[in-house]
Parts: sequence; structure tokens; C-alpha cells
Amino acid sequence: METIPITEAKAKIAELAERAQNEHADYTFTKNGRPAVVMMSVAQYESLMETLSILSDPEARADLAESIDSEEFTTEEDMAALMRHRLDRGSAA
Repeated sequence: METIPITEAKAKIAELAERAQNEHADYTFTKNGRPAVVMMSVAQYESLMETLSILSDPEARADLAESIDSEEFTTEEDMAALMRHRLDRGSAA
């Protein structure tokens, strides 16, 4: 995360917003040398909020812990094959 004085950020806000959106760059803007505001893409923000929501739900955390201990899982290769199959099925319709 890049730290930028807010006065400098004001001068190039469009450029910073573009980079945040397209390159998933994030910034901390400082005011009087202290962190004041963060800029990130909406996608990053939504992902962060979803993660916080899951982690703040005791039942979801318990499910995650249980799934880690379980030997039942789908490998990356198996998941890719499932997705290809579903996509192929969808494009044939």
C-alpha cells in the first residue's frame, strides 16, 4: 500500500483512481503526516467486506475449520474440469 500526502493525492486523484480500479493498487492518504483515508477498488472493498462478514460469523468460521480438517475436498484440477463441463453445457444450450 502506497502512502501519499492528501495534498499530493488531490492533484492526481483521477490517475490514482484509475490505478486502484484497473491495477488493484491501494493507497493511504495522509493528513498532517498521519494516515487519514484509504483508497482501493470497489472489487477489493467488496472482497474485504465479504471476508469480514464470513470471519465475524461463528457458524461460518466453524464450517471453515471443519472443512480444513476434512479429507474431503476438490482439487484445483477437479474444479477446473467441473467448471469447463458446466461452461460447455451452457454454451451448447
